[in-house]
Amino acid sequence: KLGITVDLNKAKGRELVEKLIGACDAIVENFTPRVLDNFGLSWQRVKELNPNAIMMRMPAFGLSGPWRDNTGFAQTMEQLSGLPWTTGHLDDQPRIPRGPCDPLAGMHSAFAFLVALAERAASGHGHHVESTMVESALNVAAEQLLEWSAYGNLMQREGNRSPLAAPQGLYPCAGGQPGMEQWLALSVANDEQWRALRSALGQPEWATRPALDTREGRRAHHDAIDERLREWTRRRTRTELVSELRALGIPASEVADPCRLLQTNPQFRARRYFEAPEHPVVGVLPLPSWPFRFASIDRWLRTPAPTLGQDNERVLSGILGLSADEIRSLQAEGVIGTRPRDL
Repeated sequence: KLGITVDLNKAKGRELVEKLIGACDAIVENFTPRVLDNFGLSWQRVKELNPNAIMMRMPAFGLSGPWRDNTGFAQTMEQLSGLPWTTGHLDDQPRIPRGPCDPLAGMHSAFAFLVALAERAASGHGHHVESTMVESALNVAAEQLLEWSAYGNLMQREGNRSPLAAPQGLYPCAGGQPGMEQWLALSVANDEQWRALRSALGQPEWATRPALDTREGRRAHHDAIDERLREWTRRRTRTELVSELRALGIPASEVADPCRLLQTNPQFRARRYFEAPEHPVVGVLPLPSWPFRFASIDRWLRTPAPTLGQDNERVLSGILGLSADEIRSLQAEGVIGTRPRDL
């Protein structure tokens, strides 16, 4: 990615952007609709500047309707779509899922953009594409709507539990401290795994009750099972529990500390999932890369994120053909720059 700065409040800044539109394949933006409209950069204007351009707009609520000009963020979309209604524990308030609607909106828009590219190849002209954040979030929340409309089933928060497994949850192990627990993730998907877990527990009387022989019965007594399991896991180290349970065919894993995956996970290291470009300000910084591979690509992150206005000259000179004097003049007038004003 290349990073430039342009002050759109200045006429020369808007002229620069219009020249860039004329030289580019696509314009992608996620302001509220009124922002580009106020700068005169509507689809009609873009089409006049570049009939082959694809204009990808990503408003929160859409380019039409009574909420058109409302600002929205990931947390806004999560509330409106109902995602928090099923996030958290039933005895607690709904929990904000902490931002999945940002990448969801991006992935929906990327898909729509690829469709527009294919359409342009077929039609020979540009396209105006709209992909809203809230409608992308509703796609993910659709399960709740379907369950209610088809079966009258109001889905509820279940914490870490699942209708397909019991018991299932997170259990604290020995060696942790409050706020820094060593968590074990455990999921018993069938009766055979439950019998194996009973064996690991030492066949205690509470676990051999006939009421717990089926998944439905275990779900009905999930709270009591969890209390007993927590007593058991607190006396054992997580490493030994994971090894023992997996050997018995029971799905179990440590809950990884995401801040230390690079140091602790041999699979990610072997796959070279983390890459470390050198940034001019923060230095070498390990970052997650793309979750797919091309045989011809050794690494994805070949350059660090640009600093503010780092590529002004490269873009304005290389793409628009501005001279060094013209670029210096734009800097002097505050149309472009590499530092925020008054900083």
